[in-house]
Amino acid sequence: MTLHHTTSSPAELAPQGTHTVLSSRLVMTGILAAGLALLTVVLALTAVDYWSSRASMLQDSRVEAAIVADNISAAVMFRDNTATNEMLGALRSSSMVISATVYDEDGVLFAHYARDPDPGFPTSLQAVGLDGAAERSDWRMLEIARPIEVSAKGWGTLYIRKSMDALYTRLALRFGSALLIAACVMALAVAMVLRSRAAVREAEDRLHTLAHTDAVTGTGNRHAFNERLAAELERARSTRQRVALVYIDLDNFKTLNDTFGHAAGDGLLRQVARRLQSVVRSTDSISRLGGDEFALILRLDMDEAGLEKYAQRIVNVFQAAYTEVGQQVNVTCSAGIATFPDDASDMDALVSNADTAMYRAKEMGKNRCVRFDASMNLAVVRRHAIEQALRGELEHGTGLALHYQPLFAAGDQSLVGAEALLRWTHAELGSVSPLEAVTVAEDCGLIAPLGYWVLRTACRDAAQWKAGKPLRVAVNISARQLGDSQFLERVMDILREEGLPAHQLEIELTETVLMENMEAGAHTLHRLSQLGIHLAIDDFGTGYSSLSYLRQLPMRRLKIDRSFVKDLPGQEHSRTIVTAIVALAHGLGLQVTAEGVETQEQADYLVLQGCDVLQGYVFARPMPAPQFLALQARASA
Repeated sequence: MTLHHTTSSPAELAPQGTHTVLSSRLVMTGILAAGLALLTVVLALTAVDYWSSRASMLQDSRVEAAIVADNISAAVMFRDNTATNEMLGALRSSSMVISATVYDEDGVLFAHYARDPDPGFPTSLQAVGLDGAAERSDWRMLEIARPIEVSAKGWGTLYIRKSMDALYTRLALRFGSALLIAACVMALAVAMVLRSRAAVREAEDRLHTLAHTDAVTGTGNRHAFNERLAAELERARSTRQRVALVYIDLDNFKTLNDTFGHAAGDGLLRQVARRLQSVVRSTDSISRLGGDEFALILRLDMDEAGLEKYAQRIVNVFQAAYTEVGQQVNVTCSAGIATFPDDASDMDALVSNADTAMYRAKEMGKNRCVRFDASMNLAVVRRHAIEQALRGELEHGTGLALHYQPLFAAGDQSLVGAEALLRWTHAELGSVSPLEAVTVAEDCGLIAPLGYWVLRTACRDAAQWKAGKPLRVAVNISARQLGDSQFLERVMDILREEGLPAHQLEIELTETVLMENMEAGAHTLHRLSQLGIHLAIDDFGTGYSSLSYLRQLPMRRLKIDRSFVKDLPGQEHSRTIVTAIVALAHGLGLQVTAEGVETQEQADYLVLQGCDVLQGYVFARPMPAPQFLALQARASA
């Protein structure tokens, strides 16, 4: 399989042929419409000019006939044929006059002038055929008859025939001139339109590129990804081929972004894009979907083994350190692969399945690529079902409950309190593990309501533990709760409403929660301590290595994580760690609780090392509230 760098522009991801052809047709249609409009105007002006010139010619001919008739009246009256012919011959200066004839009072030919020999001219007035009309015209000729009078007595008739050719010649010249001017104007307009269209097309291309290009990395954006994926799936359907979609999410990118700033984060994203471009083929495409998510669309012309090698090559490209803002940083990726039509029959399902596979890669420890499997959808369906069921439980359900695991003093093994542990049994889902419920709650934003439900329920139950000495109830708090601006007020309200003294509540927080909320949570924790609430660090030793928070925060207790307790007393490293934790805690004035104590040997060793409180199956398992009340009563007796 040959891999090489691709430089395909994101603008090429969306076909523009149809858009370009349609745009060109619209431009040509506009130009033709403008040309037809100009031609119509020229024809209309020519028609108006024709009728105007014809009317003017007719009027001039009438005047001309009247003048000639008046001039030859004396010659006709005296029957001077020669003079009449001479006067008619003067009409030769008018190019439009074909002939002029004088008929005497009896309608007999008296004098005649013709520009060209015309043997067919009428020799009598009756042959003219005007039938008393003064004028007659058609498309070729204009005929005018004018009586010749002297002292109101008629002596004959003047008959003139004129050709319309001169009129048509003049109109043709005007029409040709107008048409030439219109053509020049049209050519200029076309040139301007084409130039403007070229500028518009260039602007459209730029906008298209911007609309399909990620501003940070220069790869395709989500819009380009959707168009390219739809096109590739359509091509795959028509050619019966396969398409693979690779969803990529950078691991721990948010931490780097928060540490070095958004500018450094953008620089890292650009480096990631360049590395991905170095391993994809020319037929494949890269898109940044937003944040730290990328997607690769692959034309799948390889078998499963080849696809697995391709995916591993993508993961391996992240192994080398990145250099940004003068620092070397390591960023890995989690990737998921789904294929069409094997894993999905449409675009939405393909995207969803690739996303599901990517999240499975994160769940499996990150820095890997996972191929989608149909069984993953079962987990997605279950997660959705858990989310919906949990929402219902928090509103009006009865499936949620708390069990309490007793805490015993290491010295005399007396009961000193209990840790509240979530339990959930659903009618359809059955028993849902606390880890699964909490994970879903964190993902869908229900962790804060769930945490407050646990806190209120624990305080309500602990308020009933009145037999014997007061017992503390320990409740775990999430990072989302500690970051809530109303957290302090909510805790105070719950203690007041449930009637539990503040010193009987112990709030447990992990090192991770403390460090993520160090600045915002410090004030809240100090106020809680001032109220008398006990603060404990849960799972100590498994989180951040920095211990500066131990001297900055008002903690009262460390809880040794069960992972260090389970190998006691046989494992030397575990003994060393436990000894160090106990010494550190006591040196800082903190008490120590060891959780996960399952054997008497472990309990004896922890007592010997100076642990203050022990918790585990060797003493008691988690139990419902009524059973814990019975245990308390027996302990008091």
